[in-house]
Amino acid sequence: MLGVSVSIAGVFGQRLEETVLYERRYGVRLVPLVVEQCVTFILEHGLHEVGLFRQPGRASLVKELQEAFDSGESLGNLVCLASLLKLYLRQLPEPLVPYSHYQDFLQQGHSDLSPLHLRHLLHELPVANFNLLNFICQFLNEVQSCSSSNKMNVQNLATVFGPNILRAKAEDPQSIMGGKPASVCFFAFLLLNL
Repeated sequence: MLGVSVSIAGVFGQRLEETVLYERRYGVRLVPLVVEQCVTFILEHGLHEVGLFRQPGRASLVKELQEAFDSGESLGNLVCLASLLKLYLRQLPEPLVPYSHYQDFLQQGHSDLSPLHLRHLLHELPVANFNLLNFICQFLNEVQSCSSSNKMNVQNLATVFGPNILRAKAEDPQSIMGGKPASVCFFAFLLLNL
């Protein structure tokens, strides 16, 4: 099994700022180690994997990988690492676009989007959120550059990642479903303009 070594534990469900501050004690790092290692592995072994991020990893294997990362063991399995990356983003207590910024970004998803206004909104994000969002977008742009083989174009990536990046605080199905098209539209625009 190909593996990714890990050394810092307990980041799933932890606030992004806490993770970044904790991990900086072990070296200069702008994004959480789990994200960095999943991205590195995918870039090295999976850019051409058909349906990357659309294929769910087996839940039990993803859970094992999560536990392995949290306990400092080695990781492997491309599809499950892709799922682990999505899981990390989904389990952040607050999404990369914080709840306090949700309406401003959601309105961007409903209006004629301006790259200048987008940059203004992005620079209002907390530094850790901006750094991780920028890192994820750069990575996903590399993924979409191989869309002829992996079938993951900007729209497909936005559909998979948008709701994890920009989501309503309310957990009721109506709020979630109401914001999903705008979050997908916004994230597609973000991928094309960041």
